[in-house]
Amino acid sequence: MNENALIVFLKYPEHGKIKTRLAADLENDVVYEIYKCFLADIAVTTRQVRARTILVHLGPEQATFGDFPDVPCLRQRGDDIGERMFFALKDTFSRGFERCVLIGSDSPDLPRDIINAAFDLLDATDVVLGPSTDGGYYLIGCNAKTICRSIFADISWSTANVFSETQNRIKKAGLKAALLDQWPDIDNIDDLKNFYMRNRDRRSKVVQYLDSIDFLHKM
Repeated sequence: MNENALIVFLKYPEHGKIKTRLAADLENDVVYEIYKCFLADIAVTTRQVRARTILVHLGPEQATFGDFPDVPCLRQRGDDIGERMFFALKDTFSRGFERCVLIGSDSPDLPRDIINAAFDLLDATDVVLGPSTDGGYYLIGCNAKTICRSIFADISWSTANVFSETQNRIKKAGLKAALLDQWPDIDNIDDLKNFYMRNRDRRSKVVQYLDSIDFLHKM
């Protein structure tokens, strides 16, 4: 059994139910294709990480993800995103892993080195956090012995206070945290433009699709 598990915490791609803030500026069909490209790029990264990948998804019970062949799938459970992340970690630890790192689907260009660094940091700390540029976090990791439900409770989710509130919960729980470099999420059209500009020379699925629809010139 691999001691490390990388949890990809995601939604099953369904028209009109994913990336709704992007859908305010782009057609649902375009958003759907972009999201599928997010998953394709993340799948490539997971194969370069020193961990076993586990998908924890919000969607149909028998959902399959073609970009992640032979990757175990669990369904999300809980009443809010905090509970769903906590149970994603708890359910993965129940499979015998010692260290778990959870990432979302909003940072398809998140470097493998950052994820690998998170596992390395867990050798000497209780919790590792990757702050995003919008005040949230793109990554959280912990050890089987230090997972703590309170660090996911009573957080003002989807606000600029998520990261700072989580840090406070970690301190109150008496846990030690390590921080990774800041990295941006893609939530809205401006985020997508910034992603394209910093990745336009990379052969990612997202960039290839955006090029195919002449994204930059349409914006």
